[in-house]
Amino acid sequence: MAVLMKINTSGRMMYTKAILLAVIAVFAWMQIEKFFRLSYPAAYVIILVFALLIIIVAFIRSRLQSFEITDEGITSRIGIINVKTQFVPYNKIDSVNVSRSIFDRVFRLGTLRVDTLATIGTEIIMSDIPSRHLEEALQAIESRIRPGGYSEGIPPHRR
Repeated sequence: MAVLMKINTSGRMMYTKAILLAVIAVFAWMQIEKFFRLSYPAAYVIILVFALLIIIVAFIRSRLQSFEITDEGITSRIGIINVKTQFVPYNKIDSVNVSRSIFDRVFRLGTLRVDTLATIGTEIIMSDIPSRHLEEALQAIESRIRPGGYSEGIPPHRR
């Protein structure tokens, strides 16, 4: 089984959330200190350590969540201790969808959803994928699902 493309998720969205959370927490603590006339400088250190911890978790998560497009199908891997691996062969794929929220567009990210015929819900969901990799992955998957373009057997609403 030849690996055609391996893509790791980006931690950009989680990094931004950690920084934003730290800024909000510092601002909130400043207001609490002012209102109650408290003086606990250690609180700022705790808030910043907490934000740094979230950034480290985002970095680790971005390195441990990946998917591979092979010549036989798509493999998704998530986790460090409890690793969840999913393999979906191309002949079982019903549809491939890409979605981008407003924040995803700002950070040039997207979410890839692979639906299969066997399940009611989405089989594989990979979020925080950089847009450049997302477009390449979508084209690679679509070309293997429908090698000669759209066939006559596909209903018009699926085209």
